[in-house]
Amino acid sequence: MKPERHGSLHADLALAGIAAIWGFTFPAMQLALRDATPLAFVSLRFAVASVALAVIFRRRALYARPGAILYGALLGLCLASGSVLQTFGLLYTTASKSAFITALYVVLVPPISIVLTRVRPRVTSLVAVAVAGIGLAEITSVRMHGLNTGDLLTVGCSLAFGLHIVVAEVAAPKHDPVALGFWQTLTTAVASSIAMLAAGRAHFAVTPWTVIALVVTSLLATALAFTVQMWAQRETSGTHAALIFATEPVFAAIFAALIQREWLGVRGLVGAALILTAIVVSEIGARRAPRATESAAARETV
Repeated sequence: MKPERHGSLHADLALAGIAAIWGFTFPAMQLALRDATPLAFVSLRFAVASVALAVIFRRRALYARPGAILYGALLGLCLASGSVLQTFGLLYTTASKSAFITALYVVLVPPISIVLTRVRPRVTSLVAVAVAGIGLAEITSVRMHGLNTGDLLTVGCSLAFGLHIVVAEVAAPKHDPVALGFWQTLTTAVASSIAMLAAGRAHFAVTPWTVIALVVTSLLATALAFTVQMWAQRETSGTHAALIFATEPVFAAIFAALIQREWLGVRGLVGAALILTAIVVSEIGARRAPRATESAAARETV
């Protein structure tokens, strides 16, 4: 099996920036969805992101290599599946359970990566994943009493997002991040539009919050975020990327407090502390790994 990739500080900071942007979208979208149906919003979000990438990076986006288009479409199917399953899951379960189950992709990425990529996670990464899982349960204040239909749909959403990170781990080192970003957003826009039409109900009212949320989610949380993710995952493993993305609910709680005056309780603070501790544990393991590899190589030489 291959060893887990060690990421650079620049890549880690880029992934943390993406998590912060995604965290901001939670309160923004919550306000926007009062005046728009979820699938209509998702379809517009990814359509606008696709147009933006095509305009800014016309040659790199539209004239990509076949391999980049194929991987981009696969990434887009993962994103679309996750978004649609999460949306319909919310019809039957609570927001806290949805947030927790969705975030479980952090725990799902290591086994998916082992099966699909034959990458062996570091012991510190596995410990960090376990700690982050506990932290996610605390910060969402979830109470699990059996699984209903909505929960099962959201499990599928979590699996789709986990697959997205693992596929990105394979595709990112091989292809242009702009091409991957464009083709996955375009595929998601098409797939979510089909789901919207199948659902038979679409509504999007132009209000200050729907416009603000659409601009932020399409340009920053989609066009910029997924392109930067493709760049960052050239250097780091899927497991490590998933751990950094676990800070998303922490940022969401911070922005919710600033925008909507929704404050974290004691459980939320404990959960946030556990997630940050998990990332520190993973970072320590990642920084020590190169030295351990060099020492092993030196012993073999002697």
